[in-house]
Amino acid sequence: MFEEPQSRPLYIAGLKAELLCKGVYPNDVAKAMYQRQNPYGDWKTGNVGIHISIDGASSALVTISHQFDRKSPYSLEAIESGLALLKNGLVVCRVEEVSTGNWCHKKTSTGIAMGNFFLHEGKKFLHQAYTGCDYYAGGKQCKFCGTGAKWEIASPTEVAQIVSEALRGNSAYHVCLGGGTRMPLSRNVDYFCECASVIRENNPEVPIWVEMVPPESDDDILRLVRAGVSSFGFNIEIWNDELRKGICPGKSEIPKTTYLRACQKVVDTLGPNRVGSCLLVGLEPIKDSIECVRALADVGSQPCILPFKPWDKSAFRYRPPCRPQDLIEASEAAVDAMIENGICPDRNQGCLLCEGCTIDHDLYKIKVNQIYRGKKK
Repeated sequence: MFEEPQSRPLYIAGLKAELLCKGVYPNDVAKAMYQRQNPYGDWKTGNVGIHISIDGASSALVTISHQFDRKSPYSLEAIESGLALLKNGLVVCRVEEVSTGNWCHKKTSTGIAMGNFFLHEGKKFLHQAYTGCDYYAGGKQCKFCGTGAKWEIASPTEVAQIVSEALRGNSAYHVCLGGGTRMPLSRNVDYFCECASVIRENNPEVPIWVEMVPPESDDDILRLVRAGVSSFGFNIEIWNDELRKGICPGKSEIPKTTYLRACQKVVDTLGPNRVGSCLLVGLEPIKDSIECVRALADVGSQPCILPFKPWDKSAFRYRPPCRPQDLIEASEAAVDAMIENGICPDRNQGCLLCEGCTIDHDLYKIKVNQIYRGKKK
């Protein structure tokens, strides 16, 4: 059990770092929660676990579905007043289940349950579920990814239907589109443009965040914005050039400078806090990860720090997961870089606003409060 420090937020951030890196043991309580939150068993790279609120202070998306989760010291247990998180059999704190909206059981016009195509994450994030990647089909998949080669994804018409239905129950939703890469890259742009356009026909104000590899030209970014996309994620994943070639043989064909240029174009077009890039910690030296967060923040892109976890379906399924201390160190560097460059993770959209997969938001709040208290003194 943790030795709780003077700062409760720091304690929660440290606990969350361990949960994100180590997952939760898949006992009956955890598996039942997974079934309620993901009733159609979608195997999406970012959501193969359960979403919990930690002691009312933060939320986390934690894995239960992989072999490494079976080694986790953490487990869930039903208690008289709700749910408890345990470490090595000792109660750590209370947790609550994040509930999914009823929209997921309704059918699209093609007769498929909407929960096959989208999942609820956090408090207000409608996240596209998918399988398939053309890099994977061509033998150039990212070694940490288990999304597979066969595409299964909603059509733009189905996307718009699901968004409209979900918004009826939760008007605060942000739409998170993305995953996998279509080749040629223009197919990504075409698909997301059509999705955004049909969503906008009935929902002109909903935030639409798109995750994709950087398109081939700045004109493609402008085309996506005109179609209705309001924020972007261009995930660089790995910064070290040599490691990047081996880990991401397909994506590494796109230069890092292209990622940074695309981020800068979004900032120039949409303003601050509308673009970010995910970085996986635990597969390269920590100094490279820190160099990456500074490069991203310098062009106005929010660095989103994710811990590497060995998905069962990936080539790296036998590698050790990221160490919590490395996640904390890289996240602290990211927060410092964000503050220095005027980036606020709590003002972004989509996945970059969600706190479920990172500790960035938790540490940002702690750091800003420390700065505020220092100024008051």
